[in-house]
Amino acid sequence: MENAQGGIVPEAGAFALYALIKIKKDTLKVIDRCCDLASLAADIAHSQPGSQLKAAVSFSPAVCQSLSLSVPDDFSAFTSLGKKDAVAPATDCDVLVHIHSERHDLNFHALRALLAPIADEVTVIDETYGYRYLDSRDMTGFIDGTENPKKYDARADVAIIKEGECTGGSVVLHQRYVHKLSAWEQLEVDKQEKIIGRTKADSIELSEMPVDSHVGRVDIKEKGKGLKIVRHSLPYGTVSGEHGLLFLAYCNNQHNLDVMVKSMFGESDGNTDAMLRYSSAVTGAYMYAPSTSQLATLSKR
Repeated sequence: MENAQGGIVPEAGAFALYALIKIKKDTLKVIDRCCDLASLAADIAHSQPGSQLKAAVSFSPAVCQSLSLSVPDDFSAFTSLGKKDAVAPATDCDVLVHIHSERHDLNFHALRALLAPIADEVTVIDETYGYRYLDSRDMTGFIDGTENPKKYDARADVAIIKEGECTGGSVVLHQRYVHKLSAWEQLEVDKQEKIIGRTKADSIELSEMPVDSHVGRVDIKEKGKGLKIVRHSLPYGTVSGEHGLLFLAYCNNQHNLDVMVKSMFGESDGNTDAMLRYSSAVTGAYMYAPSTSQLATLSKR
């Protein structure tokens, strides 16, 4: 879509970078630099043919308010959800940088170039490098994002706001999950399938869907219509350290994202996603990705 940032609608590359940033001082200098991300990404992509490097930057509700930036009516900060062992924490952050391409090194290079002039002004809270795993599977062995819109127009229709002052913008949800693979892999495949709600080999939805399965919690319909989001999630991590899924999704409204995450963490009916026994959320943030015209206005201040 013409007025949307370049990293939102296209499908994720083989590698991605997700960075949550806190502004320590000089907010305007940091925001001005963030507005350079699109041109920085374009320059790198041009100099590295075939890299398909794309990027998007988004801001927290507090930053948007401080900048008097128009945001969707339903846009608000992420608040902690869940209870006991299934909790979705809220992360105190100001900026989200999302870069994806066909090369891991270029994602690193792009973020380093972006931050170099503002290194003293910010703290990077979470810097995660994702990568496509096997045939687009999560580390649990299940195909990830089966219901994700595939065609460009369909993705744009779901991800991008179409009218009003925020035309071309998008609401973003960031959650990093740490998997407990040793415990997960002790389960028989049929048990895993009941927890996910799909077959492991070919991702076919189960005919009898357990109410606490992952699919059962996030495949939600309102007035007969399924709530859609555009996922840019990828596995991340090392064998000896933390590993799991970096969940990132764009949507033309916060409602769809909010309903899904609250359903997962038992806020809607008391039923918690069974997958949360084997994967724990360690970050949580709603951000707003301004349109290119909104970013252009910010950069002229």
